[in-house]
Amino acid sequence: MIKVGYLVSSEYRMVFHSLRMIYEHVDEIYLAIDKDLVTYGGNKFDIEESFYEDIRNFDKDQKIKFYFDSFYVPGLNGLECETRERNMLAQKMGKGWILQLDTDEYPYDFKSVAAFLRKHKYLTYFPKLTPVTLKGKWVTLFKQTEDGFLYIGNEEPFFFGTNINHYTFSRRNKNNYTINTNVEFIHQSWARGEAEIKFKLDNWGHKDDFDTHKFFEFWKSLSKDNYISVRDFHPISPKVWEKLEFIPAKDVDEFMDKFARNKKQQISSVSKTDALKIFIKNLIGRK
Repeated sequence: MIKVGYLVSSEYRMVFHSLRMIYEHVDEIYLAIDKDLVTYGGNKFDIEESFYEDIRNFDKDQKIKFYFDSFYVPGLNGLECETRERNMLAQKMGKGWILQLDTDEYPYDFKSVAAFLRKHKYLTYFPKLTPVTLKGKWVTLFKQTEDGFLYIGNEEPFFFGTNINHYTFSRRNKNNYTINTNVEFIHQSWARGEAEIKFKLDNWGHKDDFDTHKFFEFWKSLSKDNYISVRDFHPISPKVWEKLEFIPAKDVDEFMDKFARNKKQQISSVSKTDALKIFIKNLIGRK
C-alpha cells in the first residue's frame, strides 16, 4: 500500500495543491493536526471549520483520515517536536510505503512516482530486513513577485518516504539504506506573504539555528531586478542554495504547469541486486 501523511498546521490550505496531485494514486492519506492547535513554537493557530468540510467534499473515495494529538511539548525544540510528531504519525500509518509530506510540498507527475513505489513493493514485505529511506529533490519557490516566482532549482535533497514507520531525526533514519530516487517536489516554502513568512520563521523547526530577523529582511529585499546577484544564501548552510532563477507565472498552478510541462519525473530504479545488497548489509549490521 502507498500511504501519505501530512503535518498540518497554520498552512493548512496549501495541502489541497498536494492532495490533488496524489489522491488518485495512493491508498490512504493522513492529516495530523495538533488537537490544541499549537505550533512547535508554542503559538496558537486557527483552522477554519470550512476546511474540514472542504476535505470531506474532496475525499470522494474516503481515503483521508484525521489524526489529532498533542504534538507540542514544552522544553523540546522545534526539530525535536517535529521528529516526535513524525514518529507518532508513522505509527498511526502502519505498514507499507510511508510517505510524509509538508502541506507545501507538491509532487508533480505523481502517477510516475506511484508506479515506482508499486514496482518496488517487495521492499515493504519484510521491511525490518530491507529498511530503506527514499531521497528526493526540492524545487523551492522562494518568493512570488508581481510577474512570477523566484525559485531555487539546484536539486536540494530531502527525505520523503520509507518502508519503516520510525524516524531517528525528522524524516531520516540513520539505520536505513538511502535510495536516491531523483523524484522532484515543488516546495512552496518561502513564496508567501510577509505575515506568513514572519510566522514561519518564528515557528519553524530551524528557528533556533540562525538569525531569523536578518533573514526576513533579506527575503523582503529581493525582487526580479536584483535576484540575479544573489549567491550562496541558505540561512544555515549557505552553499545549499547557490542561486535564484525566475519563471513568469500568475500563481503556483501556472508555475507548476510551466515547470513540469516538458519535465517528467526521471526516477531511478532499484534492481533486485541492489535489494539483495540492502538485505545483506542490514543482516550483517544486525549481528
